[in-house]
Amino acid sequence: MQVTLVLSSLLLAAVVSAYPAQGPESRAVILSQEKEVNYDGTFKNKFETENGIKQEEVGYLKAGPEGYPVSVVQGASSYVAPDGSVISTGYISDENGYRPVGAHLPTPPPIPAEIQESLKLLASLPSTPEPVYQ
Repeated sequence: MQVTLVLSSLLLAAVVSAYPAQGPESRAVILSQEKEVNYDGTFKNKFETENGIKQEEVGYLKAGPEGYPVSVVQGASSYVAPDGSVISTGYISDENGYRPVGAHLPTPPPIPAEIQESLKLLASLPSTPEPVYQ
């Protein structure tokens, strides 16, 4: 009896997890979509949905350190939060990593004055020569 109960519970969990999402968000209509992929590796992608989601990005190659090409992707996206506010995020991704920008993103605390003074002092000191080992 317990085996049947456990198996029934597992079967129910599997069926429920595989069931597609419901509600108006799951059936949002795409209002516009543009996609361009070029032979040189550049691309543009842009779309907008009826529920306020917008996404736009471009990708290209640029000369990086030591002449090697670096892939760059930059873009912006926005959506309407449950409270009705618009959440917007801009970003760039290149050899320096992924760097998002948005008013809703957390920011680091300011550097304490003591640490700032210490950094200034360290920057003003002369550099020490590398030791030579024989």
